[in-house]
Amino acid sequence: MENKITQFIFDKIGVPKSQKYLDLASLKHKLVSGNIANISTPGYRSKSFDFQKEFQKVSGGGSSLRGVTTNANHIPTGSHEAKAPKLDAKKVEVGEMNSVDIDKEIAGLAQNELLYEVGATLLQRKFEGLRKAIQSK
Repeated sequence: MENKITQFIFDKIGVPKSQKYLDLASLKHKLVSGNIANISTPGYRSKSFDFQKEFQKVSGGGSSLRGVTTNANHIPTGSHEAKAPKLDAKKVEVGEMNSVDIDKEIAGLAQNELLYEVGATLLQRKFEGLRKAIQSK
């Protein structure tokens, strides 16, 4: 019984959506860090994904069709939250060692850090609001 009540409260204040947001920001950070780590790897193709598009997909936003799975072993279809983000790998240009642009990657890392900080702060404030509601008399 407690688990359902807790789940209901967390769903109401948006914890699952915040968790998905932070998970995507973490994945983006790993991709950008990997791109920077491979700056001198010959033939490496930098990887990225559209954060806003993927967040809309996992949070139920947008107007695309969603596949429904009735068993944990089913493969997700369509725009489904369990489906991994579509990664874009940039083509290596002729005469270049790889497709990593360090200036772009560092800027992307800084932008992603801000996205993560905002998401974590908003989640923290949701929990503070919930704590105040519980403690109020």
